[in-house]
Formats: sequence, C-alpha cells, structure tokens
Amino acid sequence: MKKLFFFCTLVLISISSFSQNDYFFPSKKLNDKIPTPEAFLGYKMGSHHTRYDKLVEYMRLLESLSDRLKVMKIGETNEHRDQIIVHFGTKENLQNIEKIREQHLDFVAGKKSEINEQKVVVWLGYNVHGNEASGAEAAILTAYYLAAIDGQESAGIFKNAVFLMEPVVNPDGRDRFSNWVNMHKGNPFVTDPLDREHNEVWPSGRVNHYWFDLNRDWYLSTQKETQNRIAFYHKWLPNVVTDFHEMGTNSTHFFEPTKLNAENPIVPQSNYRVLNETFAKYFEKALNDIGSLYFSKEAFDNFYPGYGNTYPDLLGGLGLLFEQGSSRGHAQESENGVLTFNFAVRNQLVNAIATIKAVAEQRELLLKHQVDFFKEIKQKASKEAIKGYIIGHNLDVNRNDLFRSYLKLHQIESYELGKELKIGDQVFEKGKGIYIPLEQDKNLFVKSIFERPKSFADSIFYDTSAWNLALAYGLPHAEVKAKPELDGLIKTTQLIDKDFKPSNYAYLLDWRLYNSPKALSILLSNGIIAKTAARSFGLAEKAWPQGTVMIPVQPQKMNSEQLFNFLKSVSEYAQVPFVPVSTGYSQSGIDLGSNNFKAVKPIKPIMLIGQGTSQYEVGEVWHLLDTKLSLPITKVDLGQANRVNLFGYTHLVMVSGNYSELSDEFVVHIKDWVKKGGVLIAIKSGAEWAIKNGLAATKLVDFANPNAAVARTNFEDVSNQAGAKNTGGAIFETDVDITHPIGYGLGERKLAVYKNSNLAFETSKKPGTNVSVYTAEPWLTGYLHPDNLKKIKNSTAIFSESIGGGTVVLFADNPNFRGTWFGTNKLFFNALFMSSTLENTRFGNEEE
Repeated sequence: MKKLFFFCTLVLISISSFSQNDYFFPSKKLNDKIPTPEAFLGYKMGSHHTRYDKLVEYMRLLESLSDRLKVMKIGETNEHRDQIIVHFGTKENLQNIEKIREQHLDFVAGKKSEINEQKVVVWLGYNVHGNEASGAEAAILTAYYLAAIDGQESAGIFKNAVFLMEPVVNPDGRDRFSNWVNMHKGNPFVTDPLDREHNEVWPSGRVNHYWFDLNRDWYLSTQKETQNRIAFYHKWLPNVVTDFHEMGTNSTHFFEPTKLNAENPIVPQSNYRVLNETFAKYFEKALNDIGSLYFSKEAFDNFYPGYGNTYPDLLGGLGLLFEQGSSRGHAQESENGVLTFNFAVRNQLVNAIATIKAVAEQRELLLKHQVDFFKEIKQKASKEAIKGYIIGHNLDVNRNDLFRSYLKLHQIESYELGKELKIGDQVFEKGKGIYIPLEQDKNLFVKSIFERPKSFADSIFYDTSAWNLALAYGLPHAEVKAKPELDGLIKTTQLIDKDFKPSNYAYLLDWRLYNSPKALSILLSNGIIAKTAARSFGLAEKAWPQGTVMIPVQPQKMNSEQLFNFLKSVSEYAQVPFVPVSTGYSQSGIDLGSNNFKAVKPIKPIMLIGQGTSQYEVGEVWHLLDTKLSLPITKVDLGQANRVNLFGYTHLVMVSGNYSELSDEFVVHIKDWVKKGGVLIAIKSGAEWAIKNGLAATKLVDFANPNAAVARTNFEDVSNQAGAKNTGGAIFETDVDITHPIGYGLGERKLAVYKNSNLAFETSKKPGTNVSVYTAEPWLTGYLHPDNLKKIKNSTAIFSESIGGGTVVLFADNPNFRGTWFGTNKLFFNALFMSSTLENTRFGNEEE
C-alpha cells in the first residue's frame, strides 16, 4: 500500500509540474496577449473546481480583450445566476452575427441554395449535470483556445464557422458540487474513494435548484433554464451540438456512436451511420494522440429525444455525447490508476477541439445534411395518409394552454380549429381543438409527441422508452387524415369573464380545470371557507360534477364586496373563472346547503427528504407545489424525522426511498397521527414501505416468478436478461373512479399513467379503496416485458383507505413524473385537497 501511495504521489507531481499550455495545448501557437485561465484564476486548471461566477468573469474578460467573442445573457437560473451563451467568430462575423443567423435559417428552410456562402453553426454545451465538472473546466480552456489560437489553425477554424458556447448548462448544480469538493480538498489530494470529498451529500450537484435532471428536460422543457435555452436554440438551429458528461470513476472515455440498434427509429439513418461515424474518426485520433483509453458503440442509446445529444437529431443537427470517467473531486483511485481532475479535463478538451476541427473540415456535409433533412421529411409527410393530429380538451382549457405554450416554445406550427371536428366518437370544439400538421420542419417532433411505439430492437434502455406528450398532458387527441377547417395560428385562451358579476349567495369553481387547485390553495391560505361537492348537481344552466368547489358568501370573514374583489384577483392570477349563483336550490342533484358539500380544510404538508430518498421525486413535488399551487411545503431530512411532531401538519408525503432509519416509535407516531386526521401520501417504494410497516391494509403484486422454468443463460447475457424484465419507462391505461375524492375533476374514467417500476397493488376487497386500476388491456406505449403485462393488468394503481379520522393514499406510479405529467397531477392535487373529505362520505350525521 505504501508503494502504491508513493507511485500515486509521483503521478500527481509529474502532471502538475507541466506548464498548463504544454499540458493542454502542446505545440499550439497561442496569442500571449490573451491571459491563460491559470493567470486569471490563480491556480492550475484541474487543481481546483472553478466557481461559476469566476467562469463568467473570465468569459467577460476575454470579451474585453478579444474581438473574437461576445457574451450574451439569455436568462437566469432559479438562484439568479446568469445563463450565458458565448459567441465565437471572426471580428467581421461577430459584427454581422444577426445577418449570419438569418441566412442560416433561410438556408436550412430551403430559401437559399448557395452552400459556399453559409457558415456552419456549432453549439458547445457543457456540464448539464453539475457534479460532472470536468466539462466546465474544459469549456474555460476551449474559450481560451478559441480566443488565443493563432496562425493557420485559427484561419481554418473561423473561416466558415460560428461557435455558440454554453459553458455550464446547470450553474446552480455546478456551484453546489464545486463548493462541496473544494471545501473537502486535501493538500496533498486524498485519492481514497471513501474520503468525504468523493461522496457528496444529498441533493447531489447533478440536479438544478428544484432537483430536476436538466439533461432529460430538453424535450419536456419544464425548467426555466431549459426554457431559456430552447428559446435561444431555435433562433439558430445548430448543425452540431456537443454534450459533455462524466460517468463512473472506473470507466475511461466514451464517444459516439452509441449502442448499435439503440437509435431513435424516426431519425434518418444518415445521422447515425454517416455523421456519427465520420466524427468518431476525429475523436479516435485525438485520444490516440494523448494515449487515453476510450470505448464506443457498446453503451448509451439515442432513443429518448430529450437529451442534449438527441434533441438536435429531430432538427437536422448532429448531437454528440461524450462521457468521461469522473474523479468526483480532484484525484481518486480507480481500476485504471489514480484518475486526476486535470486528466479528465484534458480528455474533454481534446474532443472539444477535435469537434471544432471536424466541423471545419466537414462543413459542407453538415450543411447539406440539415437542408436535405428538412426537405425530405416534408416531402415524405406530403405523401403520408395521416396529415396531422388534433388535440385539445373541451373543458380543461388550462391544460390546452399549457400545451399551446409548449408548442410555441419549440416553434411547432399549429392552428386553432375553424369549426367543430368529430373523429370517431371524439368531438373537438372550435377554439378548443389544436391542429398540428405533419408537413412542417418540426415533423419528427410532432411524431415524437403523438406516436406510440411498442416494438424495439433492444430491450435494455439507458432511460425511458416512452415519451408521448399527448398522453402526459392527458389531452384527447386523434390522427387527422384530411386537413380540417382552420382559424389561424394558436393563441392563448382567455378564461376570465370580463363581465364577472358579484353574488350575495355563492360562487362555484369547476374542479376540472387544471388551475383550480391553485385558486383553491390561495383561497384556503387566506382563510376563505370552501366546500366541495360529493355528488353532482345542476345549477345556473350547467351540470356540475363531483369535486366542484363552492364558496358561500355569508359565512366568510370578508363582506360580500371584499370577497368579490378578492375572487376577481384570484381568478386573474390563476386563470380560472368563478361562477356567481344567486340561489342554493339546484335544478337537479344536491342543493348547495347539502351535507354532501364537504368542507375543504387548509393544508400544511410536510415531506421527508434526504439521503436515501429520490431527489428527483422530491424535487418534482416541491416544484409542483411552488409553481402550480403557490403552496409551501416543509422539507425535513430523514435524519431529523424521528423528532418531528406530525400533529403540526395535515399531510405527510413520502416519495420513493429507503426509510429504514425511521424509528419504530416514529412509525407508531405516523399511525396515531393518521388515525387522528392526518393524511399519508406515499409514492412507489414509499408506498411499499407503508404497506410493509402496517400503514395500509393492502398487498403488493408479486412480480417475481420463482416457479417458472429456469433456462440456462450465458454469463455475458445475465445483466441484459435481468434488465429486460424491468419496467423502465412505459405508459399504461388506468380506469379511475371519478366519484372518489382522489378522482375528482378528471371528467373521464380512462387515464394514461407513466410507469417506471415493477410495482402494483393487489385488488382490495374493501369497497371504495381501489381508486384506480390498470385496465384489462393497459399497455399503451413503450417497452414492456410480457411477463410484467400479466401482472399489471387489472391490478390496482392507486389505493386509498380511511383509517380513523385520517387517510392513506398510495400511488404505484409517480403522478408528477419529470414535471410534465399534467394529466395525472390532478390525482396528487386531490390527495392534498380532497382527502379530508373522506372522513365521512355518508349523507349527514343526523340520528333518525
């Protein structure tokens, strides 16, 4: 062990003794008037993790000293860090950057044909996962290289190219990780993998402020960092996009092509077979030249279109994934010797420079690919039987507007219906239905939104195998085979009634609108008395379903005028209408004074978080409550949970996680709290924990099949065989009891859910507890092992049980997945707001 330590020390000393330019830029002719990163930062690159503000400061210094770059702010993060794009080019090109941008868009749209006049556009993106930090250091060095490179190499780079650099895609996560490793860095470096430097705390720097994985968000666009990026991206439509990542410490370096037969089937094969393989030769040479080990073709996939390296594939660009073995700190022992941070940075840098060289030499190939890409997909679409898709909800126009905003962000051409359209037994109303033609530049994007693949060349997926946004948004939709009558481009629906009149009796709020929970949350937090209908009724010439919220006028602390003005402001803020009524006598069904109107209580939720819980699912709940409900939620670390007094809270949320450190006494406390009125909401393995600890009287479906005949399996196939039985991400149909408070406001019983685990509940014999069950033919899209289908069909997806004065609600699937499943969010909203009405579902409490 002493000899190993001595060897490691020599390695570290020998690397750090190199001149920075000799190590990172051997034999490069560099302008000595441009300060090196080391000169500016005061430390050698790779010896310290650079804070994001210092990175931005260096970019702005380069801007002041060089006429080759301009820094542009495109937005800011949740923690108010600037998001920047650094433009690189010749002085002349930067002065004419807007003209170049317009010419590029005209060229790819087929409006210009002279390829010799066009600049190739390259997007250099780094550090989407904040704790994969070598990318940002490589970005700093790449910026220096582009600003300082001289001679013939400089002329070759800038003659026909424009570079757009996003040095850090996830600034908030980057700084979280950088602060961690810098404050635990030893001198000399501690290479032991057990050292605290190499084991960051929860939440990791991988995620952004709300603990979302921004690398999965390009397609979904739920986070503000992504929305800022996508808006800017579509102003350019780059030819090449780099995506620099890190992987396990014992790995070497990966570059594309990804795993064979693991490509998105709707993307032209020329993207993978021609462009990827052409660029791979440059990466091979670059890493051979410095003697770095690497691999390709055997890992990762290009199925999901939401990564930084796959999103461009839908838009005629080439996305390039790089994965570097991570030191997760400054130096760490690995199977390949001591892996240092500056070694990882150099690997990323040489492939960034290799990309720049490849782009310069393959400019015509890239430009021709993109212009042909758009031309061919539109020509193909013109010959297809399906002309487009119609989508939209006739009642929940809030979700329609969410979808409209999504289409606008991604610049997908879409139109309002000019008149009612009926397809099969579905009716799409004028002003509610949205028509999206297939014959447009975003053709592949449209197909990704609506298609439902079930057959795949591979059964192992790096991530999800289903991403149908029409199902995620929970909106009715259909294929269209003849262009319908249209009424112009999409616009935002205005729900607010400008003639909203005051009432001296009551106001009604339709719970079927997506934004109604937000309005109710504001009402309750301001002390407004609100009730929800447990039965349907007819009033004010309208049918009102279960879940309708009623705000009576007389019992309120506000007078009728104050209440009216307050509701008017809430209506405008939440974009939902309140309907004034002058009587409580219904034309049909229950009256407004009925005991079947249940009081909705103010809520104060708490969520267990921390090491062992899913940072993604925790973040999804937090983000949902912040952005969709304006409702604060207390987040308590598991290490403190055993000391929490739950009687100060109304709801306890437990997402997927390992809760073994909760004491027996705290489990008893949860049971007592539920019996006395508390509501436990448990998701996926959180629900599994609740069942195993006697908090719910249901059972888990057994997905194992120990009695099945065991066939011999070759050793190399064992991991793939096991992986093929995982439900890694598919979409299923459920049947929801919409008369149950957890099902209020859905309108239709059939509901698509996203499933990425082998977990379901056995059907309970207790009446009213099986809130949602998977249908007899539940599989809608995505990869699914046939054995799992047998287990899932007809099993229970949501179990809800009243225990004493409280309630337990168990979700087999995550209703808030990646912040984009608006169709199932209502189930979670109901678990928060409507669960208290489960205490007494009988009519009245009177004695006969």
